[in-house]
Amino acid sequence: MLLNPLTLHSPKTVSEAAKLYKELEDVKVLAGGTFLLNSLKLLKTKGTKTSKNILSLAQVDELKGMRADAHGLTIKAMTSITEIFESPLLVDNFQIIRTVCRNISTTPIRNMASFGGNLTCRYTWTEMPVVMIALNATMYFMSPQGAVSQISAEDFFKNNARSEHLFTHVVIPRETQARLVYRRVRKMSEVDQPLLTLCVKTTLPEKQWTKTRIVINTGSAFAQRDYQLEEFLNGKDLSSTLGQEALDHLTTTIYDTRSNEYKQHMFRVCLRQAIEGICTSN
Repeated sequence: MLLNPLTLHSPKTVSEAAKLYKELEDVKVLAGGTFLLNSLKLLKTKGTKTSKNILSLAQVDELKGMRADAHGLTIKAMTSITEIFESPLLVDNFQIIRTVCRNISTTPIRNMASFGGNLTCRYTWTEMPVVMIALNATMYFMSPQGAVSQISAEDFFKNNARSEHLFTHVVIPRETQARLVYRRVRKMSEVDQPLLTLCVKTTLPEKQWTKTRIVINTGSAFAQRDYQLEEFLNGKDLSSTLGQEALDHLTTTIYDTRSNEYKQHMFRVCLRQAIEGICTSN
Protein backbone atom coordinates (compact mmCIF):
# COMPACT_ATOMS: atom_id res chain seq x y z
CA MET A 1 0.00 0.00 0.00
CA LEU A 2 1.29 3.47 -0.92
CA LEU A 3 1.37 5.96 1.92
CA ASN A 4 -0.04 9.45 1.76
CA PRO A 5 2.46 12.09 0.53
CA LEU A 6 5.08 12.94 3.14
CA THR A 7 8.56 14.42 3.51
CA LEU A 8 11.25 12.13 4.90
CA HIS A 9 14.02 13.78 6.89
CA SER A 10 17.22 11.79 7.56
CA PRO A 11 19.60 13.64 9.91
CA LYS A 12 23.09 12.29 10.47
CA THR A 13 23.68 13.60 14.00
CA VAL A 14 21.66 13.57 17.19
CA SER A 15 21.86 17.37 17.51
CA GLU A 16 20.43 17.79 14.00
CA ALA A 17 17.69 15.29 14.80
CA ALA A 18 16.80 17.12 18.02
CA LYS A 19 16.47 20.43 16.15
CA LEU A 20 14.28 18.94 13.44
CA TYR A 21 12.08 17.21 16.00
CA LYS A 22 11.28 20.59 17.54
CA GLU A 23 11.15 22.71 14.37
CA LEU A 24 9.13 20.52 12.01
CA GLU A 25 5.36 20.77 12.10
CA ASP A 26 3.21 17.67 12.19
CA VAL A 27 6.19 15.34 12.62
CA LYS A 28 6.48 11.67 13.61
CA VAL A 29 9.71 9.89 14.49
CA LEU A 30 10.68 6.80 12.49
CA ALA A 31 12.87 4.53 14.61
CA GLY A 32 12.58 0.83 13.80
CA GLY A 33 9.35 1.47 11.93
CA THR A 34 7.34 -1.48 13.25
CA PHE A 35 4.79 0.80 14.94
CA LEU A 36 4.83 3.90 12.74
CA LEU A 37 4.55 2.31 9.30
CA ASN A 38 1.60 0.16 10.33
CA SER A 39 -0.03 3.20 11.91
CA LEU A 40 0.37 5.28 8.74
CA LYS A 41 -1.13 2.49 6.63
CA LEU A 42 -4.06 2.08 9.01
CA LEU A 43 -4.79 5.80 9.07
CA LYS A 44 -4.76 5.94 5.28
CA THR A 45 -7.14 2.98 5.08
CA LYS A 46 -9.51 4.83 7.39
CA GLY A 47 -9.19 8.02 5.37
CA THR A 48 -7.65 9.84 8.33
CA LYS A 49 -5.02 12.55 8.01
CA THR A 50 -1.42 11.36 8.42
CA SER A 51 1.72 13.28 9.38
CA LYS A 52 3.37 15.35 6.66
CA ASN A 53 6.89 15.00 8.06
CA ILE A 54 8.69 11.81 9.06
CA LEU A 55 11.95 12.11 10.99
CA SER A 56 14.06 8.99 10.40
CA LEU A 57 16.75 8.21 12.96
CA ALA A 58 18.23 5.34 10.98
CA GLN A 59 21.42 7.19 10.07
CA VAL A 60 22.12 8.70 13.49
CA ASP A 61 24.90 6.41 14.66
CA GLU A 62 25.21 8.31 17.96
CA LEU A 63 21.86 6.80 18.95
CA LYS A 64 22.98 3.19 18.51
CA GLY A 65 24.70 0.80 20.88
CA MET A 66 25.14 -0.17 24.52
CA ARG A 67 27.86 0.21 27.11
CA ALA A 68 28.31 -0.80 30.73
CA ASP A 69 30.60 -0.11 33.66
CA ALA A 70 30.66 -0.88 37.37
CA HIS A 71 27.89 1.64 38.00
CA GLY A 72 25.34 0.86 35.33
CA LEU A 73 24.17 0.05 31.82
CA THR A 74 23.46 2.53 29.02
CA ILE A 75 21.12 1.59 26.17
CA LYS A 76 20.78 4.04 23.29
CA ALA A 77 17.46 4.73 21.61
CA MET A 78 18.14 3.18 18.20
CA THR A 79 19.57 -0.10 19.50
CA SER A 80 17.47 -2.94 18.11
CA ILE A 81 15.69 -5.42 20.36
CA THR A 82 17.79 -8.21 18.83
CA GLU A 83 21.04 -6.38 19.61
CA ILE A 84 19.95 -5.96 23.21
CA PHE A 85 18.87 -9.61 23.48
CA GLU A 86 22.23 -10.85 22.19
CA SER A 87 24.37 -8.45 24.23
CA PRO A 88 26.89 -9.97 26.69
CA LEU A 89 26.37 -6.88 28.87
CA LEU A 90 23.08 -8.24 30.25
CA VAL A 91 24.35 -9.58 33.56
CA ASP A 92 23.39 -8.92 37.20
CA ASN A 93 20.03 -7.11 37.39
CA PHE A 94 20.18 -6.40 33.65
CA GLN A 95 19.50 -10.07 32.84
CA ILE A 96 15.77 -9.47 33.11
CA ILE A 97 15.93 -7.30 29.97
CA ARG A 98 16.85 -10.38 27.91
CA THR A 99 13.68 -12.09 29.15
CA VAL A 100 11.62 -9.10 28.04
CA CYS A 101 13.30 -9.00 24.63
CA ARG A 102 12.64 -12.70 24.10
CA ASN A 103 8.92 -12.09 24.59
CA ILE A 104 8.63 -9.25 22.08
CA SER A 105 6.87 -10.53 18.97
CA THR A 106 8.88 -12.47 16.36
CA THR A 107 12.52 -12.52 15.22
CA PRO A 108 11.92 -10.32 12.12
CA ILE A 109 10.15 -7.73 14.29
CA ARG A 110 12.90 -7.82 16.93
CA ASN A 111 15.48 -7.28 14.19
CA MET A 112 13.71 -4.06 13.16
CA ALA A 113 12.19 -2.75 16.37
CA SER A 114 14.21 -0.23 18.37
CA PHE A 115 14.52 0.11 22.11
CA GLY A 116 13.46 3.76 21.97
CA GLY A 117 10.45 2.98 19.81
CA ASN A 118 9.17 0.36 22.23
CA LEU A 119 9.74 2.64 25.20
CA THR A 120 8.35 5.95 23.90
CA CYS A 121 5.77 5.07 21.22
CA ARG A 122 2.90 5.87 23.64
CA TYR A 123 1.14 2.55 23.11
CA THR A 124 0.17 1.62 26.66
CA TRP A 125 0.77 -2.12 26.25
CA THR A 126 4.43 -2.27 25.18
CA GLU A 127 6.86 -4.39 27.20
CA MET A 128 9.86 -2.19 28.01
CA PRO A 129 8.23 0.40 30.31
CA VAL A 130 7.47 -2.14 33.06
CA VAL A 131 11.04 -3.39 33.35
CA MET A 132 12.60 0.08 33.01
CA ILE A 133 10.54 1.34 35.95
CA ALA A 134 11.39 -1.79 37.95
CA LEU A 135 15.10 -1.26 37.24
CA ASN A 136 14.88 2.41 38.30
CA ALA A 137 16.11 3.55 34.89
CA THR A 138 16.75 7.20 34.05
CA MET A 139 15.72 8.46 30.61
CA TYR A 140 17.68 11.16 28.77
CA PHE A 141 16.44 13.66 26.18
CA MET A 142 18.12 16.30 24.01
CA SER A 143 16.68 19.75 23.33
CA PRO A 144 17.08 21.65 20.00
CA GLN A 145 19.86 23.66 21.67
CA GLY A 146 21.75 20.48 22.57
CA ALA A 147 20.93 20.60 26.28
CA VAL A 148 20.45 17.19 27.89
CA SER A 149 17.68 16.63 30.41
CA GLN A 150 16.77 13.58 32.41
CA ILE A 151 13.73 12.04 34.09
CA SER A 152 13.12 8.75 35.82
CA ALA A 153 11.25 6.19 33.76
CA GLU A 154 8.58 6.14 36.46
CA ASP A 155 7.98 9.89 36.24
CA PHE A 156 8.04 9.81 32.43
CA PHE A 157 5.12 7.41 32.36
CA LYS A 158 3.33 9.27 35.13
CA ASN A 159 3.47 12.20 32.68
CA ASN A 160 1.70 10.07 30.03
CA ALA A 161 4.97 9.35 28.20
CA ARG A 162 5.20 12.85 26.72
CA SER A 163 8.27 14.94 26.02
CA GLU A 164 8.95 17.89 23.75
CA HIS A 165 12.54 16.73 23.28
CA LEU A 166 14.21 13.83 21.51
CA PHE A 167 14.79 10.66 23.53
CA THR A 168 18.43 9.55 23.32
CA HIS A 169 19.20 6.83 25.88
CA VAL A 170 18.59 5.31 29.30
CA VAL A 171 20.98 4.60 32.14
CA ILE A 172 20.16 1.74 34.50
CA PRO A 173 21.99 1.45 37.84
CA ARG A 174 23.75 -1.83 38.50
CA GLU A 175 22.38 -3.80 41.47
CA THR A 176 24.27 -7.03 41.83
CA GLN A 177 22.03 -8.35 44.63
CA ALA A 178 18.68 -7.57 43.05
CA ARG A 179 16.16 -10.32 42.32
CA LEU A 180 13.72 -9.80 39.46
CA VAL A 181 10.85 -11.73 37.94
CA TYR A 182 8.96 -10.74 34.78
CA ARG A 183 5.55 -12.10 33.83
CA ARG A 184 3.59 -11.64 30.63
CA VAL A 185 0.20 -12.97 29.51
CA ARG A 186 -0.49 -13.02 25.79
CA LYS A 187 -3.68 -11.34 24.63
CA MET A 188 -4.54 -13.82 21.90
CA SER A 189 -2.87 -16.63 19.99
CA GLU A 190 -3.15 -14.87 16.62
CA VAL A 191 -1.58 -11.55 17.66
CA ASP A 192 1.50 -11.48 19.89
CA GLN A 193 0.42 -8.52 22.00
CA PRO A 194 0.45 -8.73 25.79
CA LEU A 195 -2.79 -8.70 27.73
CA LEU A 196 -0.79 -7.75 30.80
CA THR A 197 2.81 -7.54 32.00
CA LEU A 198 4.36 -7.14 35.42
CA CYS A 199 7.80 -7.04 36.99
CA VAL A 200 8.72 -7.73 40.60
CA LYS A 201 12.10 -6.54 41.89
CA THR A 202 13.59 -6.75 45.36
CA THR A 203 16.80 -7.36 47.30
CA LEU A 204 17.04 -9.87 50.15
CA PRO A 205 19.57 -8.82 52.80
CA GLU A 206 19.18 -11.20 55.73
CA LYS A 207 16.46 -12.93 53.68
CA GLN A 208 14.02 -10.03 54.01
CA TRP A 209 12.31 -8.19 51.17
CA THR A 210 13.94 -4.76 50.75
CA LYS A 211 13.75 -1.93 48.20
CA THR A 212 10.86 -3.72 46.50
CA ARG A 213 9.30 -2.49 43.28
CA ILE A 214 6.09 -3.97 41.87
CA VAL A 215 5.39 -2.57 38.42
CA ILE A 216 2.16 -3.30 36.58
CA ASN A 217 1.05 -2.76 33.00
CA THR A 218 -2.67 -3.33 32.48
CA GLY A 219 -2.55 -2.50 28.79
CA SER A 220 -5.20 0.18 29.27
CA ALA A 221 -2.94 2.60 31.17
CA PHE A 222 0.79 3.29 31.27
CA ALA A 223 2.94 1.13 33.52
CA GLN A 224 2.74 2.04 37.21
CA ARG A 225 3.91 0.87 40.61
CA ASP A 226 1.73 -0.73 43.26
CA TYR A 227 3.00 1.15 46.31
CA GLN A 228 0.56 -0.53 48.67
CA LEU A 229 1.81 -3.99 47.76
CA GLU A 230 5.43 -2.82 47.95
CA GLU A 231 4.85 -1.51 51.48
CA PHE A 232 3.37 -4.86 52.54
CA LEU A 233 6.28 -6.85 51.12
CA ASN A 234 9.15 -4.70 52.42
CA GLY A 235 10.50 -6.19 55.63
CA LYS A 236 8.81 -9.55 55.12
CA ASP A 237 10.77 -12.76 55.61
CA LEU A 238 10.97 -15.31 52.82
CA SER A 239 7.95 -17.57 53.05
CA SER A 240 6.23 -20.12 50.82
CA THR A 241 2.88 -18.48 51.67
CA LEU A 242 3.93 -14.87 51.04
CA GLY A 243 2.62 -14.85 47.48
CA GLN A 244 -0.86 -15.79 48.59
CA GLU A 245 -0.79 -13.37 51.53
CA ALA A 246 0.26 -10.54 49.22
CA LEU A 247 -2.97 -10.80 47.24
CA ASP A 248 -4.83 -9.24 50.17
CA HIS A 249 -2.72 -6.08 49.87
CA LEU A 250 -3.10 -5.08 46.22
CA THR A 251 -4.08 -1.60 45.10
CA THR A 252 -7.12 -3.14 43.45
CA THR A 253 -8.00 -0.08 41.38
CA ILE A 254 -4.85 -0.69 39.32
CA TYR A 255 -5.79 -4.25 38.39
CA ASP A 256 -9.58 -4.15 38.32
CA THR A 257 -10.39 -0.89 36.53
CA ARG A 258 -11.55 -1.64 32.97
CA SER A 259 -10.57 -5.31 33.39
CA ASN A 260 -12.67 -8.41 32.93
CA GLU A 261 -12.67 -11.27 35.44
CA TYR A 262 -10.11 -13.29 33.48
CA LYS A 263 -7.60 -10.43 33.43
CA GLN A 264 -8.11 -9.73 37.13
CA HIS A 265 -7.55 -13.42 37.87
CA MET A 266 -4.41 -13.63 35.72
CA PHE A 267 -2.87 -10.62 37.46
CA ARG A 268 -3.29 -12.37 40.79
CA VAL A 269 -1.94 -15.66 39.46
CA CYS A 270 1.13 -13.95 37.96
CA LEU A 271 1.85 -11.89 41.07
CA ARG A 272 1.55 -14.88 43.37
CA GLN A 273 3.85 -16.95 41.16
CA ALA A 274 6.39 -14.13 40.84
CA ILE A 275 6.56 -13.55 44.61
CA GLU A 276 6.71 -17.26 45.34
CA GLY A 277 9.43 -17.66 42.71
CA ILE A 278 11.63 -15.11 44.46
CA CYS A 279 10.99 -16.71 47.85
CA THR A 280 11.81 -20.24 46.73
CA SER A 281 14.84 -19.39 44.58
CA ASN A 282 16.90 -18.01 47.44
